[in-house]
Amino acid sequence: MNTKLSWWQIGLASVAISTIGGLIGRKPGKTEAVSYAKYKQAPWAPPPWLFGPAWMANNYFLLTGLQKLVNSDSRNKKTLLYLQIPIWAIFFSFGYVYANKKSPVLAAGWTVADALLAATSFAVALKQDKKLSYYFLPLLSWTSYASTVAVYQAVKNNDPVLHTKAAA
Repeated sequence: MNTKLSWWQIGLASVAISTIGGLIGRKPGKTEAVSYAKYKQAPWAPPPWLFGPAWMANNYFLLTGLQKLVNSDSRNKKTLLYLQIPIWAIFFSFGYVYANKKSPVLAAGWTVADALLAATSFAVALKQDKKLSYYFLPLLSWTSYASTVAVYQAVKNNDPVLHTKAAA
């Protein structure tokens, strides 16, 4: 069965998924932006308002790539589909780890793992289908950049979950 969603249907799905991901694990009345503002930030850290649009774009490209992958005869299809599982698990659990548990160390681990999964997906797709590999580039770019910010936060802030102290 060949399933083809239009760009606007994938766009709506991306907005819905991004919204759900942003709400999961949050305490009522709290936002990730509030948690983000409480941490010592890297000088190159993006403003909090950028996260929503960035994740809608990432999810749009991941969903579009997933649709193309499901409808393909790619030799690497199974591997790429298996890589999607932890990518989405990280996306949906990040708000809980970062905003609810307030763990900059775990958040850094999640972010670095997401970047590694995106890099692996890009490399696997590139071996057989260059066009398909491009759908992993937004996630790879964003999570690679975000990893530097997250690691900075993990080093410069206390972690109440893992009981680590901030570096001086």
